[in-house]
Amino acid sequence: MIRALLPATLMALVVASGACAADQSTCTNLRDKLRACGFTTPDQVDCARLDASSEDALMQRLAERGCNGVADGDTDAVDPRVCALAGWSCPGSPVPNPGPAHPRNAVVLVSGIDGSPTFDWNPRILSALRTAGVDAHHVQVLPWATTPDRASDLWASLQALRVKNGGKLNLVCYAVGGIDCRYVASPHGLMKDDAAGYREVSSTIASITTISTPHHGTRVADAALSALESGTAADVLQALVGDQAPAGVPASAALVSTLNGLTLDALSAFNQTVTDAPGIPYQSWAGVSHVLGRSSAVTDQAVRAHCVDARGAVSYMRHDGTNDPMNEALWITSPFASTSRSDQGRVVSSPADGMVSIESAKWGEFRGCLPADHYDVIGQIGHTTRDGVTGFDAPRFYVWLAGDLAARGL
Repeated sequence: MIRALLPATLMALVVASGACAADQSTCTNLRDKLRACGFTTPDQVDCARLDASSEDALMQRLAERGCNGVADGDTDAVDPRVCALAGWSCPGSPVPNPGPAHPRNAVVLVSGIDGSPTFDWNPRILSALRTAGVDAHHVQVLPWATTPDRASDLWASLQALRVKNGGKLNLVCYAVGGIDCRYVASPHGLMKDDAAGYREVSSTIASITTISTPHHGTRVADAALSALESGTAADVLQALVGDQAPAGVPASAALVSTLNGLTLDALSAFNQTVTDAPGIPYQSWAGVSHVLGRSSAVTDQAVRAHCVDARGAVSYMRHDGTNDPMNEALWITSPFASTSRSDQGRVVSSPADGMVSIESAKWGEFRGCLPADHYDVIGQIGHTTRDGVTGFDAPRFYVWLAGDLAARGL
């Protein structure tokens, strides 16, 4: 009897072993696909939470639709099966319902230091703004260049939009793009020796909103400059942006010039000279993120202490108890990101988004913090849905921002 059962038992074990291997392979593929689609904690994926048919259906959907398959139908919500796999609560968006998004002036999304698709504004944002009825545009600025060169390139694009639209422009400027926007608008910036040119600038820019801009510098630039002393531009870019480094690597000299302008000392000098334009409203937002989404009572207290808006109130657009899990590409820069320098020359430490600290991001009227890392704030890297942990959805935020600009008469 035992002999008769033995072959059948072995066969069952072999079949079971093969099934486990197949399940494990499916689970590994799901992790890889979720990571590629901007989900930063795919290692939490536990395929035991889904039956095999649901796993296969989800894999098929991702194969057919790419990252769009993460969404629940045609909405911005995350597919419940993905939420189950990773154990995420997948909350609704913490961004308030957008008001009527019809600003008087066009909205222009200005790129940051790198205009490659991975690190520029997610196309979903521009699409959402236009769907909401906003006259919205996207401007790419010369990548990996000095502020004067980038600002000159930006101004040429703004002039073309002004001719096309005829009205003023609300600039929404991401990261280093915020420095460029300020340089264009300042009477002591791009047009400091051209009175007629400056009058044109003043009649073109309606407002400036900066998003995660290192107005007061970032130690990430200092660390990158130190790394360049013993490495190549490609090495430094790999450290700064990981596997998502752009195909066209800038020359070391260009990289040094760019990074030199983003140090604490450089931005301190810049701020003393490049003063704000009278009559143009300036406002700013900062991102906050944590490695693996983990925080402590101390870090939570620091966030509350620094996410204080111009009215003196804590302003952090998130659900209580949720933290953004920082993209792995930012883990290497994160230890240097929290340091900046105040206008009085004092070194200040505050929570950061992996590249830029809250205090460094403050300029003009500080509006508050977003539960997003340095890439999440513009819907990157590759997000096609709300965040599974925090619910933050960049397209919804910028539609809300357009409504806010409209409410301000801009």
